[in-house]
Amino acid sequence: MLRNLKAKLKVLLFWVMALVPLLFFLELASYVMGTNLVPTRIRGRLGCRTAEFHVEERHKAHLLQPKLVRSVATAESVGRAAEPELAMFNPVLGWDYPPDITYRDFSGILCHHGSMGERFTCTSFRTTGIATYGDSFTYCSQVPDEQTWQTFLAEKLGTNVLNFGVGGYGTDQALLKYEHQDRTLAKIVMLCILPENINRIVNIYRPFYQYDDPLALTKPLFIRDGSGFKVFPNPLNTVWDVAKLDDPIFMKRLGELDYWYRLDQELPPLRFPYILSLVQWRKTMLDQLALTAARVLPFRYEARYPWNLFEEAEPFAIMCHIVDMFVKTAISRGETPIIIIMAHKDYVQELMDYRVSRAAKLVSYMKRKQYMVIDLIQAMATMNPTRKELDEWYEGHATAAGNKITAKIIASNLKQTLAYWPKAGK
Repeated sequence: MLRNLKAKLKVLLFWVMALVPLLFFLELASYVMGTNLVPTRIRGRLGCRTAEFHVEERHKAHLLQPKLVRSVATAESVGRAAEPELAMFNPVLGWDYPPDITYRDFSGILCHHGSMGERFTCTSFRTTGIATYGDSFTYCSQVPDEQTWQTFLAEKLGTNVLNFGVGGYGTDQALLKYEHQDRTLAKIVMLCILPENINRIVNIYRPFYQYDDPLALTKPLFIRDGSGFKVFPNPLNTVWDVAKLDDPIFMKRLGELDYWYRLDQELPPLRFPYILSLVQWRKTMLDQLALTAARVLPFRYEARYPWNLFEEAEPFAIMCHIVDMFVKTAISRGETPIIIIMAHKDYVQELMDYRVSRAAKLVSYMKRKQYMVIDLIQAMATMNPTRKELDEWYEGHATAAGNKITAKIIASNLKQTLAYWPKAGK
């Protein structure tokens, strides 16, 4: 009896000694995979971000606000609060640049604005042929007025190009800004879409998406109802409503409409035991492994980017609706609509490495609809730039060199496809 017990204990000890190193190895491997295969921008969201967290972060963000400086009138003289956040408050769009201001961006560059809030382009041609709408890559953050791609494009085409880009904008806000300008400003209108912008069209309070963004304001967004999509208006109707953002109950109600706030509550943990986390995060990790394989496999393999909202039905449907509305509105006004897929060095490098763009599904949709599209990511990748060249074109946003390339590609496309385009003035 005792001998049998000792034998069983020896067998048990053997399996324990064999399994413990195996489990340790599996746990270590799961940890390494989890910290390397889950995208940093998603991993950084872990740990339930509550409404109380966002209220606290909002107060911290005020210390990092960029400066808005009036070139003619002070903020108080036009009835706005002096704080930069409130100077940019817009009850319809969420935020916007007020008319006739000089704006100092986060890199210290002074940006001058005209009577419609548009950023100056340093040209003075007799005609204004193009108006552009989009985010900070349209606005051309981090370069002075004379180095925006709109200025370079105007010089190539011999006509003024209006810059209605706004930092932090989603494509939904860019569309609404265009629609609320109820008069024709140019014969050609461009809706400029950076692939990342799809993340913003499902966001209602900016810091729900980017926690530390100093622009702590709300925005409108499109939501689906029984007959299609409708605009859910900006939840803050007046500048005084900004105080509601200090109320956790109000923030929770906003969160019910926000993709990123809901995601924060639903993300599985990534912690010990990492073997269990590996099971919960398996789809993300498999997508990342497949993406890596696409770079080295000798045959063509269509990569799938983890957490690419163009692959999710609802965000993709919203983006398609926005594009459709832009084209429909432009045609009804007798304007020529063009969609620009904006580039960044990471997107160009991805396309060169994995042979597929993050925005490929949207580009395919627009081409099926026979919309005029200028895909800067594809155009730049075709140029086969080196990493050094990409770094010269982009430092966060596009540099002067990057904006020159952007203008060159757009001008070339316009001259090839639009027969009525005037000859370049210089």
